[in-house]
Amino acid sequence: MKSLLLVFLLLFVEFGPNSILSEKDIKVTSFEKKNQGSKAPKKVFIRSFNALFEVFEEASASTSGSKNERANRTTFTSGTSTSMGVQISGVDVDDFQKMIDDAYASFVEQLKSQGYEIMSADEASKNEYFEGWTKVKGGASSDAQAPGYVMVTPTGFDYLVKTITNSGKQKSGGSFLDPTPKLSKSLGEVFVAEVNFVFPFVTLDADASNFTNSTSVKAKIDYRIDPMVDPSENKKSLVGSGPNLLTQVRFVSGLDIGNNPLFHAKVEPKKAVSFEGVFKDKKITETTQAQSDMFSKTGYSQLVMTSGDQKTVASHHADCDHDAYFNAASGAMNDLIDTGISNFVEMTKP
Repeated sequence: MKSLLLVFLLLFVEFGPNSILSEKDIKVTSFEKKNQGSKAPKKVFIRSFNALFEVFEEASASTSGSKNERANRTTFTSGTSTSMGVQISGVDVDDFQKMIDDAYASFVEQLKSQGYEIMSADEASKNEYFEGWTKVKGGASSDAQAPGYVMVTPTGFDYLVKTITNSGKQKSGGSFLDPTPKLSKSLGEVFVAEVNFVFPFVTLDADASNFTNSTSVKAKIDYRIDPMVDPSENKKSLVGSGPNLLTQVRFVSGLDIGNNPLFHAKVEPKKAVSFEGVFKDKKITETTQAQSDMFSKTGYSQLVMTSGDQKTVASHHADCDHDAYFNAASGAMNDLIDTGISNFVEMTKP
């Protein structure tokens, strides 16, 4: 196993004034057994390379109507419902595509400059591991992979998926056990790379109070790169939405006992890193309050009706500074790629 001092050897990775992430923002994994890094072929199969950008999030809250019986009066209070949908404004799919294309070009160029050959999807598909899998052409966007997110893959990058659902969701197999070491073993212990980035921009909090007869939805604008996002947060997704979305630059080679790799080089954010000064608004709130008219008592039973079901549907656009948004995301991707490849190269030295 390589010494943990490898982490400190990454000091040669320069975090200059234009860097978005600092050394303190990045977690480095450096694990090697049986000198796998120097024994493995100088070949990399890029299993995945994508970025997911959140573009929309919605949430709702509701309360039920109530009936209050008194000696000379019956009061009906309507239920309330508040919904909010927040959509990003100022960037579009073309911007996301350029960011992932630039990141992929840098990733491949750096690997080739270190003498590594890139195994194509066509070559890998001949292996029995990928029997029955489908080759997907990169360079297209998809909103079917996670609710509220657009996924982009690099132009000219073909990749393999096990299944594609009727809705367009791509699934690459695996379960609770990491399938990547087994894949590397099947491909002759080549290095298998997985590069993924996740950029949320808003968090919604829905609240319902029967005590105050009100509902509210609050939006916190927080554009960030996140190490892990649960796509089912805020009740956005359907049952079976799939595993968590990860941000990582990862290289795996070989298969050890169980499903563990012999070589594992990975960088990821230590925690969510927020980007300031990108969005104009930081908070949005919508509230719906039930109203009841009060009447003085009379000598006969009185029926008091409030207005019918109240429903507020709020639609909001979160305006961002295009250049600031673009520079933050592309800069974070480059910082992780540069650190990831530096860690990988250092670990594979004889």
